[in-house]
Amino acid sequence: MKPFKATAVSPANIAFIKYWGRKKGTLDEEVIPANSSISMNIDNCYTKTTVEFSPEYEEDEVWIKFFGKSYEKVSGSPLNRVLGQVNHFRELNNCALKVKIMSENSFPSDAGIAASASGFSALTLALVGAFEMKLSLKELSILTRLAGSGSACRSVIDGFAEWRKGHDSGSCYAVQLAPPEWWNLADLVTVVKNEKKEFSSLHGHALAHSSPFFNRRQHLLKKRIPLVRKAIKKRDFLALGELIEEEATEMHLIAMSSHPPIFYWNKGTLEVIHFLKEIRKDNLFVFFTIDAGPNVHIICQEKDMDKIDLEVKKLKNVLFTIKNKPCAGARLIEKHLF
Repeated sequence: MKPFKATAVSPANIAFIKYWGRKKGTLDEEVIPANSSISMNIDNCYTKTTVEFSPEYEEDEVWIKFFGKSYEKVSGSPLNRVLGQVNHFRELNNCALKVKIMSENSFPSDAGIAASASGFSALTLALVGAFEMKLSLKELSILTRLAGSGSACRSVIDGFAEWRKGHDSGSCYAVQLAPPEWWNLADLVTVVKNEKKEFSSLHGHALAHSSPFFNRRQHLLKKRIPLVRKAIKKRDFLALGELIEEEATEMHLIAMSSHPPIFYWNKGTLEVIHFLKEIRKDNLFVFFTIDAGPNVHIICQEKDMDKIDLEVKKLKNVLFTIKNKPCAGARLIEKHLF
């Protein structure tokens, strides 16, 4: 039997409306969120993954090159998460071959920059490519959602995406709101900590319902989600900025008020937030959003990104920044990692 091999590259995405907590009464493996979410793919934070099934391999092997490090062989729980998706594809394609996987990130992992979203979307599309499966974008999104990171389903969509919560697995998938060229936004990822965070997003999702403010946030989202859609459609930057700051703050309030509480922010996070509030006094419109980690995504207009980057790098607790623009979603490429 011939080997099956493919390579995919997929971006991280920054959520304007966050996925935080799963729908009650659903199984963990279904990954059905309590609310819909909205995001933008970012071009300089991405994962490349090559998968190969071959009769020459005697065991499954997964190797990951984390940002700034050498390749490491994956074991334990991270390996099981990857092989869970691999085994799903083996079953779909009646394949008993062992697999070798190599993957590398262009940005820090487990730091609130959606490395799991880019990683599992790249893995899924590489598996689709290896087996030469013909899928609709909806089918790809659903398969990606089940990979091990729900928000990965947004990374397969070009540009701006909405992950519809649906009512079951078949109605829970991502759709495009606008292509990447629709809006000259920028996302300046401001890294204040590039080490692994103490609590994973999976841990946070499990605890979200224990917050006394969880249901209140769900109520507010019913109004906020249509407003974010409208802001993207009309390219209303001020409206979007105000909405995403409210949303990020409320998501972290849920984390901080869960039992036990989760505190992702550090002194660097707060330093960047206060800096942004100060420069807005000079009519430089710039806003923040923060995923499950301490690092701040500065959302601005592309024309202002370089100016803001120069200033934010002067802050004491900023380690480095990553400049991003909206981009296409996951795609197959010809150049393999091995």
